Amino acid sequence: MFTQIKEILIDHEVGETPLVARVLKNRGKIPYEFVKSSKIQNADSSLKHGKQLLWITRTPGGSVKPCPATNPPYLCCQYTTIHAMTQCPFDCTYCILQDYLENPLITLYADQELIFQEIATVQRGEPKRFFRFGTGELADSLALDALTGLSSDYIKFFNTRKNALIELKTKSAQIENLTELNPKHAVISWSLNPLSIIKKEERRAASLQERLQAARRCQDAGYLLGFHFDPLLRFKEWESAYCDLLHQLFDAVNPDRIAWISLGSLRFPPALKDVMVKRFPGSRILYEEMIRGQDGKMRYIRPLRVELYRKVSDWIREYAPDVFLYFCMESPAVWDAVFGGHPASNADLDFGFAQSIWERFRDEVDMDSPERMFYS
Repeated sequence: MFTQIKEILIDHEVGETPLVARVLKNRGKIPYEFVKSSKIQNADSSLKHGKQLLWITRTPGGSVKPCPATNPPYLCCQYTTIHAMTQCPFDCTYCILQDYLENPLITLYADQELIFQEIATVQRGEPKRFFRFGTGELADSLALDALTGLSSDYIKFFNTRKNALIELKTKSAQIENLTELNPKHAVISWSLNPLSIIKKEERRAASLQERLQAARRCQDAGYLLGFHFDPLLRFKEWESAYCDLLHQLFDAVNPDRIAWISLGSLRFPPALKDVMVKRFPGSRILYEEMIRGQDGKMRYIRPLRVELYRKVSDWIREYAPDVFLYFCMESPAVWDAVFGGHPASNADLDFGFAQSIWERFRDEVDMDSPERMFYS
């Protein structure tokens, strides 16, 4: 469950909140302490140590915002992120949070009502747009759910919202809090990689079999599913590994219950390379031919990306011809090379999600018929 958490530190200012009470009830034998936030701000903690600590405090505000997408010409799907928590107890070699977040502690924001107010404000600003919200940008949505119970809070909240879905994205199998809830406006998503990559590069995350079993249970409970092949990696025998992975995926779940699938190849800011080499000297994923893209991130050269995408997307289409399949942070040229065309803009890609949900799942999701004029 959450055995990787060795201590819980609680900001005095949030000690009386319902979320803190829930965490203390669920913590088992994990020790806890009430401290002043200044003690945390002045603490010197390594990332390895920080991933073993849960710090519960107030949200700094501005917790609901557009995805921090890469720069043009790479297309972005205009996802809206919810920073309910930051940092992750898993330790993936390629994780951008190693370089992106300054605070190494897993941080949970206790005043959820303020975040819900922000979500409502964002929706009021564009009442006719269909929104996809998600908590998995700066944290794993479910890794600590047995401790925090956040999934219940968010699913219940979004069940009251029109024109919106909440996506809970994970590399865990922590779904016990989900199975008795109304799944009306929730997509439960998994990041997937072949078994060999999970073992070598996704430390402390659930196994492939555990993730697929969890996905099947969520499907059976009525949820829509999502899958993210991101980062796709090139390595020896990658073709057979991804082919086998997709066979296992579609043996476990019904493609008609999949809301979307994303593809994204390995990419990272140059500064992350030094962090990865220092923390994971045995990893070999950095040593394919790479180039610095127009957004400043390192990525495979285009012919290698196109080959990777073409084969994986073709295999997906064999199993799921109608699923909404898209690239995360890719250029129009790559879209054209793989799919024969590309969205005209970020807003056009955003509209594509709404149109797909409307066409495939409108009997389940409370939403207006999407119109392009509301996507800008």
